[in-house]
Amino acid sequence: MNEQVTFQKINLQIEGMTCAACSARIEKVIGKMAGVHEIAVNLPMGSAALVLDAGTELKGEIIERIEKLGYSARSFEEVSDSQQAIFGLGAKLVISALLTLPLLWAMVRHYTMTSSLWIPDLFLEPWFQWLLATPVQFAIGAPFYFNAWKAIKNKSANMDVLIVLSTTCAYLYSHYMTIHMLRSGGADPHAVYFETSAMIITAVLLGKWLEASAKERSMKTIHRLRHLSPQTVTIIRNEMQSEVISIKDVKIGDMLLILPGEVVPADGRVIRGRSAVDEAFITGESVPVEKRQYDRLIGGSVIRDEAITMEVTALGSQTALGKMIHLMEEAQGSKAEIGRYVDRIAAVFVPAVLVLALLTLCIWSLWLTPGDFTGALFKAIAVLVIACPCALGLATPTSILVGTSRALESGILFKEGKYVEQLQQIDIILMDKTGTLTHGTPRVTDVITDPGQEHRLLRMLAAAENGIEHPYAKAIMKEAVRRGLQVKETTSSQAITGLGVKARVDEHEILIGSRAFMNQAEISIERFAPVTEQLEREGKTMLFAAVDGVPAGVIALMDTLKASTPQALRRLKKMGIIVVMVTGDHRKTAKAIAERAGITTIYSEMLPQDKVHLVRTLQQKGKRVAMVGDGVNDAPALAAADIGIAVGTGSEIAKDAADVNLLHSDLGGVADAVVMSRKTMRNIRQNLIFALMYNVLAIPLAFMGLLTPWIAGTAMALSSVSVVTNASRLQKASWRN
Repeated sequence: MNEQVTFQKINLQIEGMTCAACSARIEKVIGKMAGVHEIAVNLPMGSAALVLDAGTELKGEIIERIEKLGYSARSFEEVSDSQQAIFGLGAKLVISALLTLPLLWAMVRHYTMTSSLWIPDLFLEPWFQWLLATPVQFAIGAPFYFNAWKAIKNKSANMDVLIVLSTTCAYLYSHYMTIHMLRSGGADPHAVYFETSAMIITAVLLGKWLEASAKERSMKTIHRLRHLSPQTVTIIRNEMQSEVISIKDVKIGDMLLILPGEVVPADGRVIRGRSAVDEAFITGESVPVEKRQYDRLIGGSVIRDEAITMEVTALGSQTALGKMIHLMEEAQGSKAEIGRYVDRIAAVFVPAVLVLALLTLCIWSLWLTPGDFTGALFKAIAVLVIACPCALGLATPTSILVGTSRALESGILFKEGKYVEQLQQIDIILMDKTGTLTHGTPRVTDVITDPGQEHRLLRMLAAAENGIEHPYAKAIMKEAVRRGLQVKETTSSQAITGLGVKARVDEHEILIGSRAFMNQAEISIERFAPVTEQLEREGKTMLFAAVDGVPAGVIALMDTLKASTPQALRRLKKMGIIVVMVTGDHRKTAKAIAERAGITTIYSEMLPQDKVHLVRTLQQKGKRVAMVGDGVNDAPALAAADIGIAVGTGSEIAKDAADVNLLHSDLGGVADAVVMSRKTMRNIRQNLIFALMYNVLAIPLAFMGLLTPWIAGTAMALSSVSVVTNASRLQKASWRN
């Protein structure tokens, strides 16, 4: 007997990481801990997503282990305001820049072309340069020393080690020369390089500030989501009294009054009133949706026309908005497979750079320019700085961060970053019909039964379908209400997934469902064949009914194609993706809808297990399959496919099973998601090419002495900024192809 293994997910915020070597070190150490099945550390987000054994209390131990590695870790809910952190970094940058500018001014004497420029005599004094460089090196640069010491203590190396080695060498050499000149009474400004150490630290701080600012802009979607809920609400007590209370005091079942222009504070349903509701920021739908009694309300949407009274059904993390934020954090905290390859490269990059810098020092001081130790030292410093793999570590996660944020603004929610990578590889998309290609709100067009029995049959079938969530059940209920029929409650009712409903009404056993359901129950429906063939040619769906094992009639329903469906399918085909319809409906009905949609390949009368089998068969043929659906019967196929996509109007089970959720019902979102995936992966490849080419070209230049250390530091900082800037282009990208 196999033991079922369950897992739990936790997310941590990690501070103190400076390059890809840091994230790789944390993943390596924490990944070896017992009970940790998976860890993905995201460098630009400063976060870690972990999968642990269910029921284990490893969180505290993991945080303690991370802190021993030299970083700080805490839960997301404990994280301080990022704006404050950016402000602090900016203040350090300004102070460092002000202290460094006089050093740069004095530095022009090092170069023949600028040696004639006027420079204040004070700036040329080595002791004055020492006074300016010292606070930059040891006060502003203190975090680099702390982080480097922690890395070395844990037998690893990161960007801080490179920065500390390079700046300390430049500073100590210049300090030695300053003391020597003070003792000898000379003052040669060419003999000191304080500007090198100060400029490297200032350049790195500039890069960090620009990265943090770009990340903050990319995170604006999540920030806006978090602040959508109001702080106070109006609660209605005893049907008469109203009182303004804090949102923290609201409980499930409370009645709230929402006025025009106010934000819906939690998930719920309309009890009284009728109003247009703007759900644009939640679903991406620009047109307000009209809400009536018992309609669902999503927290974060805005009431437009009239005041309504709502009943609270979900709060906090259990609301659609709360789940969306959680999934978004997981998506941006997780890691695409291409990012894992990069991390493996970056993990060995820093030690390799240290060896390369030592070789540079030895080769130049011993063979190429014997006796010129100073020149060799500064070439080695340039190699140390220029070769830092910061840009390489930022290349993938930054693009994932911006791409998923931009997708969410369009109503597309990726549950994990890896699905962004996988979606662009899709060959075939399987589309469910009802609720996916069509509106999923069919209406009853015909009731075929014995003369004079139409109302009796419809009343019994409505009773059987009472409480069933399927669109067909709701259509039958609506038709019974429209005709003014009194619908009784059932003694028992059971939905058989993919087939129909079995119920007991007035001591009669009622079966209503598909042709396959009747065949399974061994009930012949041949007498209805002539009329059903004609109705199916018209594109209508047939539901067959039996009372006490005897065929009693047929209900014909008609569903209309979504206006967005044909264009969305044309876009997918233009991208080279094969679109296939899979439906439980009869072939004639499916064919009528497929012709309108422009689909040529159809699989009809498919049970849930048949859909899964089709997915597996296509995968065995080497195809990468996506499944798009909305119903409970689609959930197994959504889970089995390489990528499952659930549309916004679908069931919660379908949304849970899917990898990508469309927050609206527009099928154009499927095409948008594919385009977004392709553009994001193209952006990642551009970043990786730039980062690798930067190191390939820059390291030889530094080795040959063509790059001074301070220029190397600036180039290193700007390389990271360039990667972040390129990724930020996705924020303005259009998904319409």
